[in-house]
Amino acid sequence: MNIRDEFDKLVCETTDYVISETPAIIIENLNKWKWGSYGWTSPVSLIVTATWRKHFYPEEDCCKIWAKDENNNPIEGGYSIRSEDESITIPVLAKYDLCNGYCSANSGMQGSRAIEKMRTLRRLNTDFDSAQRTIFDLKLFATILNQINDLDSQQALRLLQYEIVLAKQIKKKRDETNASLENTSAEGFDLMAFLSETADPELTKCVVASCAEELYADKLEIDGVTDYKTAADARAQKPGDLCLKRDENVVIAIEVKDKSQSIDWNNIDRAKKILQDHPSIENFIFALENRSATVNDTIQDIISSGRLESGELRKISFESVHDLYLLAVACSSVQRLAERTGYYLAKVPAVKPETKTAWLEKNADKN
Repeated sequence: MNIRDEFDKLVCETTDYVISETPAIIIENLNKWKWGSYGWTSPVSLIVTATWRKHFYPEEDCCKIWAKDENNNPIEGGYSIRSEDESITIPVLAKYDLCNGYCSANSGMQGSRAIEKMRTLRRLNTDFDSAQRTIFDLKLFATILNQINDLDSQQALRLLQYEIVLAKQIKKKRDETNASLENTSAEGFDLMAFLSETADPELTKCVVASCAEELYADKLEIDGVTDYKTAADARAQKPGDLCLKRDENVVIAIEVKDKSQSIDWNNIDRAKKILQDHPSIENFIFALENRSATVNDTIQDIISSGRLESGELRKISFESVHDLYLLAVACSSVQRLAERTGYYLAKVPAVKPETKTAWLEKNADKN
């Protein structure tokens, strides 16, 4: 039996479910999950992986999610949930565009070191220290997996169908919301006021992308808008959260910092490495949403140190999002920038659902 083909067939054909055959408590716990609120850290795909494993391998313990312990010794009856998540669950869900708003587009294991650190337990139980820090409810996640392990094959199938239908419902709602975002007229919409009252790093990136597009689109091509803005970007040595290219060469790199962030020397060192790796870059811009962060003591110390006067560091500049917006308005319009931001909100994968909802509500109130 080819599990990936079987799972693919289930995802393709499932349009309904019979939940009466599955214990109500597990459905109740699944309904406590804040779908789409955890972004790239969401471990939902691990829940799906455990469910299809329990359906296809009902005699196995789906909570033994590691094949080896911390000392690389085999765990009896264990399996690598990450490997099966990456090779089966994520590719199939992505094939039907079901990840966004439902689970991480990478393995559900990647977003939480807390789960990986529990490898010493050899089995994901529920009697662990709940003080571990995760964006999602780690105890709820462990409880759900243990409840899945109590199911028989038929119950697991019904639960899997429930999970698939839920993913399709989220996609349907997402598609409707994104269509509204792309086509909403933003006449009279105060973009900067909305930005100041909304805590969402992806919104900040969308605003910066809109400004950069209007400032440089005639000569340069913008890239990176639809990428996830995560710490993994640093490890991948991406040339900024956004970049502007000419003939596939990066000319301007932009690192976006939302209102909760500021610049320190470690950011300068990372920018230097990127500039060394991409000699075509003429300008590395730190775009800071917090306007005062462009003139704080740390920035003044960096500028007055003299390090930015020679070598690659000469290419670094600091701009507030407010200043970029004013420059962009001068060669575009307030409405155009707001409409392009709405367009990008529909395209960026990790925008918070509440940001999209608030955007549409503000525009509805305006009209």
